[in-house]
Amino acid sequence: MQQPLLFSGLVCLILCSGCLGFVNDEDSETSLIVVLSQDRIVIETVYDQAELISSSTPTVDVDFSQTTSDVGIVTYGILTDDGRSFSIDATKGQNISIEFQHHGMYTITVYAIDSQDVQLQEVKTLIVEQIITWSELDTGSPESLFFETTPGNDGPSPSYFILNSTVSNPSPLLEIDGRDVDVEWAVINEDGQCLGHREIIENGDSFTWNTLHFTPVEMHEVDLTIHEGQDSVDVEHRIELRYTE
Repeated sequence: MQQPLLFSGLVCLILCSGCLGFVNDEDSETSLIVVLSQDRIVIETVYDQAELISSSTPTVDVDFSQTTSDVGIVTYGILTDDGRSFSIDATKGQNISIEFQHHGMYTITVYAIDSQDVQLQEVKTLIVEQIITWSELDTGSPESLFFETTPGNDGPSPSYFILNSTVSNPSPLLEIDGRDVDVEWAVINEDGQCLGHREIIENGDSFTWNTLHFTPVEMHEVDLTIHEGQDSVDVEHRIELRYTE
């Protein structure tokens, strides 16, 4: 009766070790344990009056401090699939920070080299998404918003993007010339228009067009046309580039 219990315990130990991302070399008695501060981050890009105001550069901290070795660690390092590499002297630090300027589903290889020149490594997935906000007030000729769906590495394109676009038709101060406005949206990619909508917005009202597009490729344009109506509208776009594993 003791043998089945021993076997079950061994299976449990193996499974639990795998969940922890535990990599071990029995000859050198070195165990690689690496923790990412986040495995999904977001770039936030802001346009105001059709001008780029800011675009954040999110950072992921890679913590090697739980890695152990009876013979001593010499180097910690990271390789990213966008062609970058990072390494530090293990006697001087146990953390590496990585910045990302482009969205993508990244594969990063983390490794440790011990004093016997044995290298242990582990592969992790890091998702970088992007949210773009755009505002244009009191415009009679809205400018196009261009956004790139090509990722920053050789990985897959975004799984989809979400577009929330609001056009407001403000009432004139004197309420003399207030009119309805005829507005048309078009989302254009390399093959032509892929999405579109047309709406008549009453004086003093607003309308939000919500849509999404799967597996977008390369550059996209959000074009807004005022066919007829009053001279100016307020425009707000929000685009989310999302990845699913």
